[in-house]
Amino acid sequence: MSTSIRTGADRTLELLALQVGRPLSEVETPVAVVDLDLLEANLQDLQTYVDGHGIALWPHTKTHKSPEIGLRQLELGAGGLTVAKTGEAEVFQEAGASRILVHYPPFGTDKWERLARIAAEGVELTVAVDSLAPAAGLAAALARHGARATLLVELDVGLHRTGQTTAAAALALAQSLSQLPAVDVVGISCYPGHLQGDPAAIRRNVVAVDELLRETRDAFSASGIRCDRISGGSTPSRYLTHETCVNELRSGTYAFLDRVVSGDELEKCALRVVVTVVSDAVPGQIVVDAGSKTLTSDDHPDGGHGAIVGWPGANLHTINEEHGYVDVSSLAERPAIGDQLQIIPNHACGCVNLHDGLLAVRDGVVDHVIAVSARGLVR
Repeated sequence: MSTSIRTGADRTLELLALQVGRPLSEVETPVAVVDLDLLEANLQDLQTYVDGHGIALWPHTKTHKSPEIGLRQLELGAGGLTVAKTGEAEVFQEAGASRILVHYPPFGTDKWERLARIAAEGVELTVAVDSLAPAAGLAAALARHGARATLLVELDVGLHRTGQTTAAAALALAQSLSQLPAVDVVGISCYPGHLQGDPAAIRRNVVAVDELLRETRDAFSASGIRCDRISGGSTPSRYLTHETCVNELRSGTYAFLDRVVSGDELEKCALRVVVTVVSDAVPGQIVVDAGSKTLTSDDHPDGGHGAIVGWPGANLHTINEEHGYVDVSSLAERPAIGDQLQIIPNHACGCVNLHDGLLAVRDGVVDHVIAVSARGLVR
């Protein structure tokens, strides 16, 4: 006789549901929470900016992986949603998103078939590629399904991860892609993920990024290749987009913000991890009930693993899987065992992907659970 064993996700979502209606100060920890007012302000601020400058916003859903938030972005005026993986595309298709950009080179028969099926079922699908092989496999699958998709040629503008490195190479690829069935080349894309830190340095580097984008756009146009969409941008550079030729912004982290990208505006970070002090046995130190399995192990240029709200002198300097070590030796007063703390994680995207659900909080009370339906979908 077989028995059904509930998964960790099942149990987690059940426990999260029990928190609804509780004051934040009484929730079971550790838990990731989202301040709904801060979230809404972040979403609205960027939408207002792009609307004012005639830029299409295609938010990258890797940050929240949540249909609830993705659909809210569309309601506010986003042109479509960006994903990295095919599984994420399927989640947002099932939630009702009609325009999806896969900004990751898909390779493999299974992925091509799944993406073609999405397109055949009515989604306006765009895929960014930097070589012929992924596009050729996708085009063949699309043709078999009687569907079409649009392609963007990705450029490497300084991150040195993916993307063609010159305008000439991008044009040559676009010309090859134009010979494929069931796809249309409609523009170029990039991800300036290397633009971090000092605002003045970001602005200087944006100019260099824009120069390559403009050179490539002009090369496409001169050769009769469409370049209607110039997709790019990032959260740190998002409010400089109007100074460039980018007409499609794919910012993702802006929804929550985090310690890395918020700079001096930590108060705007909508995502927090609520923790409890569980030990003060070591002099000058407290230990909290969250480590790398809750916060991620992503680093920060200034060190540490997160900012503790309201305790600027407390340093979360080390994390194990389940423990966070906080140096409180410089504090005249310090948190005690049983005290609840809020931590702004270094990296919101990595943090959210560790959680099956987030507690949505308004006015200090848990309003509902936000399902992270696309978490863990690496295929």
